[in-house]
Amino acid sequence: MTATVVSEVNRPYVPTGGAKLTAEIEVEPGRLEESPTRQIALCIDASGSMAGDDIEQARAGAEWVFGLLDEDDYISIIAFDNEVTTVLAPTRWGTISRETAVNAVADISAGGGTDMYSGLLEAKASLQDLPTDDNTARRVLLLSDGKDNSHDPEAFGTLAREIDTEGIRIKAAGIGSDYREETIRTLGTVARGEWTHLDAAGDIESFFGDAVEEAGTVVAPDARLELDVADGVEVSEVYRSLPQTQSVDPNWEDNTAVVPLPDLLDRETQRVVLKIHAPPNDPQDAVSLADVSLSAGGETTRESITVDYTDDEAKLAEHNEQVDVDHRQTVIKTELGKGNVAEAQTQLERMTRIHGEDTEAVQTAERETRIVMEGGRKEQNKATKIVTDEGIQK
Repeated sequence: MTATVVSEVNRPYVPTGGAKLTAEIEVEPGRLEESPTRQIALCIDASGSMAGDDIEQARAGAEWVFGLLDEDDYISIIAFDNEVTTVLAPTRWGTISRETAVNAVADISAGGGTDMYSGLLEAKASLQDLPTDDNTARRVLLLSDGKDNSHDPEAFGTLAREIDTEGIRIKAAGIGSDYREETIRTLGTVARGEWTHLDAAGDIESFFGDAVEEAGTVVAPDARLELDVADGVEVSEVYRSLPQTQSVDPNWEDNTAVVPLPDLLDRETQRVVLKIHAPPNDPQDAVSLADVSLSAGGETTRESITVDYTDDEAKLAEHNEQVDVDHRQTVIKTELGKGNVAEAQTQLERMTRIHGEDTEAVQTAERETRIVMEGGRKEQNKATKIVTDEGIQK
């Protein structure tokens, strides 16, 4: 892996009195050199509401996963209703027959309540003591159609952070219309994974299969950006823009803002957008506001967010509009993903005033806002994805 990091700001020239800027950091992970070892925990809701097609397709989805595993991969399967069952203890795939695994899955049946919290705890425990290195991709794939009425989204956020510290990413899927969306979204966002909505039982197999195949493209797990900011510089409104728009609360270590990233995937761009306040300064060139470091796969790549301070009005008028557009678009998409249409409309109004109603990004945001207003959870989830210049939806 040879990752590259590039930063841009919307205003390369800053007045000596200081200014609030928009910055964008793009990470290009490079190519996959060696396939990672995958450690997968399927965490399946087996409550009464999953009876019928949902639980049948969950079993079929697990069997589909078996066909995607390599000998050195590990698999565990946890089912939860009002109790937790270890259907398959963490097992190296090369040491178990497919028939044994299929027979274990066949015993999953639906009935009882929804203790999702305990299910996730057991899924975490099934992976956390397995041997790992810099080429291990760890995933909990959560599927649920209901609500855990004993734990609120904040409690799940705390649990997701604990899971994240073990190097485990959560892919969380809610199926149907009765699951607690905020919980599913929190789990996927906090643990640097992804959250998604499934319309029907027929989508389960693809959810499991796509997540396992994606884990096989990891070039660097447990990646993070560090922004070592200069004196007087402030960082705010931080978002992961690619692969899924998500708001981020950076961790601060002295003057360094740490932005955790999803695992870096083969040739998949990641982007972080943020606001950065440049304090007053004397006229001078190439002033570093923040030294940026990408830590991933045992390697460190460095970049710097720099500006020129000047009183030259012509230079101060220079503006990189696309950086502004990317940030505003990310904010709008994140709010739409939460179902906060009113806030998305407020941001859209600001975007329209600044960039004009004929701008392609403004028109796209208007269309997506209207679709979410008229649609449901599927449309909210879709709104969090950005189509790149290459036309690939991340």
